[in-house]
Amino acid sequence: MQELQDILTGLGFEPELLSPDRRLRAELALSSAETTELGLELERRFGARIDLWDAHDYTLAELAAAVDEGSRTPTGDGGER
Repeated sequence: MQELQDILTGLGFEPELLSPDRRLRAELALSSAETTELGLELERRFGARIDLWDAHDYTLAELAAAVDEGSRTPTGDGGER
């Protein structure tokens, strides 16, 4: 969770806004550029491919759990992480 908060702080979000129950789009209002950058950074740091463009608006806690799960799951391209 702390690393996710660090990434979002690096994108310009104030740390006090980054509570676990905040929703990425509805409450933090991530732009398309920020959404893309966040997705790339999650893949770079954790090897997790998370569809942030999905209809589901993740909370920070949900995203942290998805990253944890995604970093332990094979990509489906034949290679293991």
